[in-house]
Amino acid sequence: MPKPCFSAIDVLVVGGSGRVGGSTLRWLHRLSRRADAGLAPLKLASGGRSVSRFQASQWRLKQPDLAFVEIDLGGSVEQLTAAVRGVQLVVHTAGPFQGCSQPKLLQACIAAGVAYCDVCDEWPLSQQAKLLSVDAVAAGIPAVVSSGIWPGASALMAAEAVDRLGGPGACDELELSFFTAGTGGAGPTIVSATFLLLASDALTLSAGQLSGQPAWSGRRIVDFGHGVGRRACFLLDNPDVPSTAGALQIANCASRFGTAPALWNRLFAAMQKLPRPLLLNRQAMHAFSLVSMPVIRAVDAVIGSTNAMRIDAHGAAGSLSLRCVHHSLEDCVGQATAAFALEMLRGRSSGSIGASSIPAGVWFPAELNPVARRNILEVVSQKALIWEL
Repeated sequence: MPKPCFSAIDVLVVGGSGRVGGSTLRWLHRLSRRADAGLAPLKLASGGRSVSRFQASQWRLKQPDLAFVEIDLGGSVEQLTAAVRGVQLVVHTAGPFQGCSQPKLLQACIAAGVAYCDVCDEWPLSQQAKLLSVDAVAAGIPAVVSSGIWPGASALMAAEAVDRLGGPGACDELELSFFTAGTGGAGPTIVSATFLLLASDALTLSAGQLSGQPAWSGRRIVDFGHGVGRRACFLLDNPDVPSTAGALQIANCASRFGTAPALWNRLFAAMQKLPRPLLLNRQAMHAFSLVSMPVIRAVDAVIGSTNAMRIDAHGAAGSLSLRCVHHSLEDCVGQATAAFALEMLRGRSSGSIGASSIPAGVWFPAELNPVARRNILEVVSQKALIWEL
C-alpha cells in the first residue's frame, strides 16, 4: 500500500506516475539533496487516481518514502482544493492539456494558498490561467504556467538571447526550433498530445499580427550542432510563440519541430490531413498512441532519444543563436520542470534559504526576472551534451 501522508508535503507532482511526472520526481529527489541546493531533502508526493499505477511507478523510481495523494482532475475545484491543502508546491504534469478549457488545479491552489507550476503546452488554457494572476497576487502565491523544457526552458533561452541584443524591443524576429530523436523516450500521453497538436493551427506572429498556419507546414532545415546535425523542422503550435513574443516585444515569431527517422515526419504530415474531429478526439488519439507504442519503442531503441533546441534571435544589433542538446527528452523535461519547481520553493519549503525570486502572480517563463531565469538555466545545463548560451 502507498505510504500515508502523515507529515507535510513539500512538492506534490500531479501525474507523477507518468513519464514526465516520474522524471520530475527523480530530479527533485536528486537536486534537493545537492549540497548547494539550499534545501532540506524534500518530502515528495505523487498525485493521481490509480494506486496500482503509483505502486508501479514507486518501484521504478526507487523512492520508498514517496507518498501518494489521491486526486481526480475531473473533480470540482472544491475537491481539488481539499486534496492540495497543506502542500508547499503543486507541479501539474498530467497531460495532455489539449481540449482542457479551465485551469481548475490552479484555481484550487490559489484557494488553498499553494504555489503552482505546470507543463501546459496549450495556449488557450495558459491564457485562462494568466487571467487568474490577480487572484494569485491576492492569495500571495506564485504560479508559473507552460514550464518544462519546451515550452519552458526554451522561453528562458529566448529571453536570454533578447537581453543580449539589448532587451525587450531589441529583437525583430525570433525562431524557435526543436528536434527529438524518435519520441525521446516519451510515453503514450506525450505521443497522443503530439497527435492532438496536429489538429491545431500553429500560431505564428508576423509584423505583430498573430495568425494560425497549418500544422506541419513551413518546412525549414535547422542545424542543431555536433551529434544532431541538420534536421527538417515543421511548424507546430507552441505557447512560447505568443507568450514570449508578448513578454519580449517581438514582432515576428514562429516555432518548429522535427523528429527522426524521416518516416515519423512523413507520418505526421499524413496524419495532419485526417478529419479534424478525429484528430481532436482525445480517446481516439490516446488509443492510437497505445496501439503504436510497441513500434515506437522498437524504433526508439535504435534511433535514441536525443532532445535538441535552437533559439535564433535577430535585431538591429545583430543576430544570436543559442543551442542546447540533452541525451533524452524524458530525462531533460523532468530536469527542467524540477528546476522551475526548486526556484519556486526558495523561501517557502521548510529548510530552504533565501527568498524566492518569483513573486506572487501567474507568470509565463519569459516574464521571469534574470535571477530566476539564470538559476533555472543553470540546472537545465547539467548533463547537457551541447550548451551554447
